[in-house]
Amino acid sequence: MKEIVASVELQKIWHGVVVLLVLAFLFLGRSGFRPYKRRFRRSFRLLNFDRQQSGHLVDIGEQLKAVMGGSFKKQRVLSSSEFRIFAIVEEEVAALRSGCRVFAQTSLGEILRPADQDAFHSINSKRVDILVIDRGGWPILAVEYQGEGHFQGTAAGRDAVKKEALRKAGVGYMECVATDGPDQIRQRLREHLNHLFRSQFSELPSG
Repeated sequence: MKEIVASVELQKIWHGVVVLLVLAFLFLGRSGFRPYKRRFRRSFRLLNFDRQQSGHLVDIGEQLKAVMGGSFKKQRVLSSSEFRIFAIVEEEVAALRSGCRVFAQTSLGEILRPADQDAFHSINSKRVDILVIDRGGWPILAVEYQGEGHFQGTAAGRDAVKKEALRKAGVGYMECVATDGPDQIRQRLREHLNHLFRSQFSELPSG
């Protein structure tokens, strides 16, 4: 008799444990929690990570754990060569008093709205070095610095994608190279902005 009672009690305890496990599984599943596994490459160079997001990092909880367990250092938004161009563009745009503003390293996915998903994924991870927006916040001109590595690897192809997407959206495109002097950059910038604003405003002052 005692054995039967003990067996029944054991079954009740086991049943309770199973119920708790099921409830815990359902709760964690709804909250999006998944067991954390450290999945990173053992050897890598700084800023040369695999651009494809790991599957487990789709979950926001895994992203938070990765950030909490990682370390960070601030870095320059622009290289010294890019910043030289940025400073000239910023100074010139401010002097024109047109209401335009200048941004650095802006994602194309934030300023262009493609009509289909494939087009979006083709441009979303790409950025423009320098972006000029008008007084209403609309992008009007992208300025790209073409350094020594411009023709290496797929750089030219990426630039072609950016150019075509910007062209279709009606955003101007201007390239600068290392040999361009400040006066050359200012002159070309004025020409581009004059062309873009001609249909909306009077021409910008000539200086």
